[in-house]
Amino acid sequence: MSLMSYICNLLPIQAGKLVFYSFTESYADNPRAIAEELLRRGWNGELVWATKEARRPLRLPRGVRAAVGRCRMRYELSTAQAIVSNTRLPRYWMEGFRKKAGQLYIQTWHGSCGIKKMEADMPHARRSCLERAKADSRQVDYLLSNCRWLTHVLRRALFYDGEILEIGSPRNDALLRGTEERAKAVRAALGLPTERKLLLYAPTFRDGKGAAVPPMPNWRRLREALEARFGGEWSILVRLHPGLSGGRRKPTPGKEDTQVLDLSGHADMADLLVIADVLVTDYSSCAYDFLLTRRPGFLYAPDCADYEQRRGLYYPLAETPFPTAESSEQLEQSIRSFDEPAYRAAAEQFLRDKGSVDDGHAAEHVADILEKHRSGKEAAA
Repeated sequence: MSLMSYICNLLPIQAGKLVFYSFTESYADNPRAIAEELLRRGWNGELVWATKEARRPLRLPRGVRAAVGRCRMRYELSTAQAIVSNTRLPRYWMEGFRKKAGQLYIQTWHGSCGIKKMEADMPHARRSCLERAKADSRQVDYLLSNCRWLTHVLRRALFYDGEILEIGSPRNDALLRGTEERAKAVRAALGLPTERKLLLYAPTFRDGKGAAVPPMPNWRRLREALEARFGGEWSILVRLHPGLSGGRRKPTPGKEDTQVLDLSGHADMADLLVIADVLVTDYSSCAYDFLLTRRPGFLYAPDCADYEQRRGLYYPLAETPFPTAESSEQLEQSIRSFDEPAYRAAAEQFLRDKGSVDDGHAAEHVADILEKHRSGKEAAA
């Protein structure tokens, strides 16, 4: 054990301090939804957003403070009464770390009922990553799940034998409650006119060093297909996963195409799902999230065979409710021939089969647990 680990293990817990950590290093996803629910309740204590480095300015609301840098982050995590993370905690913190009596660790994970395989189920997972995953799972008190199917997958794939709470994904609450108000706020913040319809194109990352951005659709013909099938004028929002090597590249066909907007730098995917009228993705769990809205969704997977070999899929894309295409031309045809009644029926059946429990109140459930834990700690003191 290092000297730093020894010192951190001796630090006392600070009552009421909650530390949040997100794999995107941004204020987003499940931890954001939980933090905002605690702010709404007037949490009596510190809310800390920890990040290894400030890649971009953290836009935190009043009441949440930033802890930037490895040393600062390690101090905050070691003195937290509760930790909420949507990914594995950093390796440098886990090495030598012992969770103290009275500390609570809630793991929300960053994917819902997704398509791509995770950790232990991946065909080419690195041994070092799996060992780190096992060490992290041993510290977890509660793991969140948003459907019966995912509960079984998480227990095996994440090496977890503790308590799993089937209460939904906090990040999905915005898709089920208060959606109209949030959509207005997001559109206004992004300067998007209310009269334009929006397609969100959001491919997930590819595994491997130098993972490249998948082939882009033909934006002009895609808009033409959308206008032909759904009417109205359309803009396309492109949000590349932070793990894609081309994430800083302009993914548009040309600067003159003003109706294709690169929002890869936007921190929270949930914001974009709220405002999207149509989603095009591939193997991302955001496909399942968007399904909760019952709005049209499509899978564009030109590298399906390679992706399945490298990462692995839990079920064939054909078993999802989404029309699937391997080329831009197929995607355009899927949009033009989209059968909305059949899609809605398939979506309902898929959600029933997976045992979906998302009801728009997941963040409230987690906040209740955190408040109870704080009260218990104070009573014990």
